Amino acid sequence: MMPSTRFIKWGIWAYLILLVFEGALRKWVLPGAADILLIIRDPVVLGVYALVLVEGRFPRNGFISFTIALALASGVFAFIGGHANILVTAYGIRTNYLHLPFIWVMADYLDRRDARRMGYAIVALAIPMTILMVMQNRSGADAWVNRGVGGGEGGGIHGAMGRIRPPGFFSFITGPMVFFPVATAFLLSFVIEKNKLWTWLFLITAGLCVALALPISISRGVMVICAFVFAAFLACIILKGAFTAAFARALVGCLLVLVVLRFMPVTSEAWTVFMDRWDTAAAESQGDAWGSLTSRISAGFTAPFDLMLDVPFFGQGIGLGSNVASKLISGQMGFLLAEDEWSRAMMELGPLLGLGFIGLRVALWAYLLRLSWRALRQRGDFLPMLVTTASFPPLVLQQWSQATQLGFAIFDAGLALALINHPELPESDDDQETSDEDSDDEDDESADNDSDPHDPDDDTPAEPTEDEKRRRRLRGLA
Repeated sequence: MMPSTRFIKWGIWAYLILLVFEGALRKWVLPGAADILLIIRDPVVLGVYALVLVEGRFPRNGFISFTIALALASGVFAFIGGHANILVTAYGIRTNYLHLPFIWVMADYLDRRDARRMGYAIVALAIPMTILMVMQNRSGADAWVNRGVGGGEGGGIHGAMGRIRPPGFFSFITGPMVFFPVATAFLLSFVIEKNKLWTWLFLITAGLCVALALPISISRGVMVICAFVFAAFLACIILKGAFTAAFARALVGCLLVLVVLRFMPVTSEAWTVFMDRWDTAAAESQGDAWGSLTSRISAGFTAPFDLMLDVPFFGQGIGLGSNVASKLISGQMGFLLAEDEWSRAMMELGPLLGLGFIGLRVALWAYLLRLSWRALRQRGDFLPMLVTTASFPPLVLQQWSQATQLGFAIFDAGLALALINHPELPESDDDQETSDEDSDDEDDESADNDSDPHDPDDDTPAEPTEDEKRRRRLRGLA
């Protein structure tokens, strides 16, 4: 492995670590630097890009070309008919476009073992994340664990029955909303594998924490997205007919988790608070909590098209809908345009570029879905499909001006594409040496046996298929 390749992989790990702990830095460690820490991952991204350019492996594809064209046009439109503020424009271009090529860098440099290790890290982080969320949920709004960005008291969002929606290590509840779906995806994939005892103990502990975090979050969004990931898992099992002993063990593990949760006092209390939040939402929407949830989701898809005829052709300028722009222009945090992402894009960029940006994100997720479906159908590989399902909200719908949602949109997509591109685990050096020795032994035996090449009893292996040749190339055997 080239030294620069190793640094690039370290950079991807640094991206993940900062993505998870950025909120902790802004709330507890360096509250005075909360504003600059909002873009703490940008130097990592730029450093990785520089190393990739040195190696001559910067991604080139239609998505990247369209992203660059959109970025240039967005900057021009902001000065023709928008706010013409260079700082707001720069921040908007950074938000919409800077991190997108990182998806293909991850896909190129991470093999399956790297992606799985990151998955294990995410699942492991779910344990302290949930413990912290329980502490935040059961503490007062002025407790140190509930400090807001910048170290201020009362930073949590009210949930129900006097409890806040705990953000864990993140700055806001939107963090758990994108963290736990991808943790659920990896967890479900790992539990159907053949594991050692200590791995089972780890996975059961993580499963308890993920299951407990859902009601503790007092967030319908976290619950619904994780439910979709679980539904995708069941659909994969049914489609592939994978009702194996491994699935039976996973089912037993899930039942064990449910039984343990049933007898934990914190669980019943969390469900009481969560259901109170659900009942409150139902009361606010004439008794239809599901209707209010689905209406809010559907509005995110339809609202921007209602705005198309009202927004200027050049838009109001990229970046104007972010909290950073609000702080720079008005001196206060807030949304100057719209709170949902597609409306923000339409109002900032205008109908032409707005549709282009929305279409880029939808097309990217559809591309991942198609490749994941192929991996499932041809190889029976569930994991890319589960990660792709978890990536849908941040990649397609959620606000990228919120740094955590942007980060998980990029990271989920990068992991999914890496798993698709590298379907097999690479062999270790020891395995490679063993394979070479076995090959030498077979050659010696072949030389000693002067068998007739036309002998029907000859056991000489047939010419490998094209698919086998491709797999051998991926494993470094050819």
